Amino acid sequence: MNKVPLNRKLAVILHADVVGSTALVQQNETLAHQRMQAAFHDFSMTIASFGGNTREIRGDALVAEFERASDAVAAAIAFQSAASAPESVPEGDIQPILRIGVSLGEVVIADNTVTGAGVVLAQRLEQLADPGGVVVQGSVAETVPARMPFDFDSLGEQTLKGFDYPVRAFAVRLRPGQALPMPEASAATGSNEPERREVPDKPSIAVLPFANMSNDPEQEYFADGIAEDIITALSQIKQWFVIARNSSFAYKGRHVDIREIARDLGVRYVLEGSVRKSGNRLRITGQLIEAESGSHLWADRFDGDLEDVFALQDRITESVVGAIEPSLRLAEIARSKRKPPTDIGAYDLFLQALPHLYAIRPEPNLQALELLHQALELDPNYAPAQAYLAWGYEERVTRAWGAYGEDDAATAVALARQAIAADRDDAMVMVLAGFTLVMVARDYDQGLEAVNRAREINPNIAFVSFLVGAALVISGYPEEALVNIEDAIRVSPGDPGAFFFHTSAAMSHLMCGRPAEAWEAAKRSARIYPGWDTTYRIMAPALVQLGRLEEAREAVAKLRELAPDVSVSRLRERWPVRDQDSLNMMLDGLRAAGLPE
Repeated sequence: MNKVPLNRKLAVILHADVVGSTALVQQNETLAHQRMQAAFHDFSMTIASFGGNTREIRGDALVAEFERASDAVAAAIAFQSAASAPESVPEGDIQPILRIGVSLGEVVIADNTVTGAGVVLAQRLEQLADPGGVVVQGSVAETVPARMPFDFDSLGEQTLKGFDYPVRAFAVRLRPGQALPMPEASAATGSNEPERREVPDKPSIAVLPFANMSNDPEQEYFADGIAEDIITALSQIKQWFVIARNSSFAYKGRHVDIREIARDLGVRYVLEGSVRKSGNRLRITGQLIEAESGSHLWADRFDGDLEDVFALQDRITESVVGAIEPSLRLAEIARSKRKPPTDIGAYDLFLQALPHLYAIRPEPNLQALELLHQALELDPNYAPAQAYLAWGYEERVTRAWGAYGEDDAATAVALARQAIAADRDDAMVMVLAGFTLVMVARDYDQGLEAVNRAREINPNIAFVSFLVGAALVISGYPEEALVNIEDAIRVSPGDPGAFFFHTSAAMSHLMCGRPAEAWEAAKRSARIYPGWDTTYRIMAPALVQLGRLEEAREAVAKLRELAPDVSVSRLRERWPVRDQDSLNMMLDGLRAAGLPE
């Protein structure tokens, strides 16, 4: 395996940190993370406008790199000034306040991550800043031209942790009566071409303000509210880069080519839509576009009454986010497959593993495990790869597909716990890890705690709702499970993994004593994807209870075709259904339909 190349150089580094982030999280965890992410997205756009490059956002901190000290200082002051404006601070709301430090030092850049003494120094300087303030190294202050409208107040020589020598530090403020400087990054290039922002190596999307196609000007507020709600909901998906409202709404009322907007904002995908009113009815349309090719990845429309406009707004937001997530995931997988082998990184390997995992078959599963192990070789702390790898091992263990390593069950559980420790704020990480703990460790308490945490982080991802339901039904809560599974079906009916949803719904109905509903749900699953053996584990006992023995035998024949080694005793050993009466009921049905003991 080739090592990631290291780029060592002298750079201007900006480090920003949220003041009192722990207290904000304790006040309202979900809202605090949402607000911090929004603040960093806004700051990233400011950084980009001044020619900087946001290298990393992790939790409550941001690291960026600049070529010129003046650009870094200007970006820091511009953001802090905008963030402290009275209209930007909602009364009584959670509002992250940043401290910022800027240094000049040697750094090491690998796989878009920057480390080294320059980063540590910027972090130490940031800790000297007042809330909403900026502190810079002496050499940075000396580099900023005198014409720039900044005052530098000396903080003297500071003894900083990790440094053997004192460092001169200066607090920076905008000179009274002076205007903020305009970005000079584009002019510095000496080109008339507009600057192209670097597109992040993860799903990046801008939601444009929805067009008001009605004559009623009051619908302008509703159209804006729809787009704002979608931005907020998408921002909760941690693995995505979502452009903040202030940046995407700059295009309101302008007729600009989608490719130009994507280039300006540094995104790969753009969501646009419109609102049209007719009498007391509203029609909202939306479409997701891949900017580079101009191809439409998804489009839909929603109709509703104005009588309960807020419920309509919530339903549209839920439906749009639920539909976009799988569409964008498939587009990212396809994009990764088009990359030359020399450009493949941990994220690409992770993406390429997903179709193999979702196939739920032994041979593709092996390919997925190989790809995910390669991803973790490149980035050992990549929580999504850890969580999906845990799920991959879970597939092998619970389906008796043959060992991959020395102890696949122990490996699955260890990876699940590592993923939870690495990133408790990623809904997909938490739900996959929690599901693995339920299925392999039979740790129902911690597993349910993790999947419920995922549901709190983002209830709009269909696969999250499904796995919450799947964990609940296995743990003995079929009615509660069905609520979550039906949410998944409702928000993403065209999801590539919809067969998962319907089979889990079938199991919930069967455990609740509704064999007719279980049969219907299992049948829907088999129509979507006939290659998942679990579907027939549920279908056969449902048919037995309905007195349709011949059809039940056909279901068992299909089950044995997909899983030749399956038997009643093996299922009893490997199927971690917590409620023994429910397990016995399903096994009795399979036995009656001809599954060997």
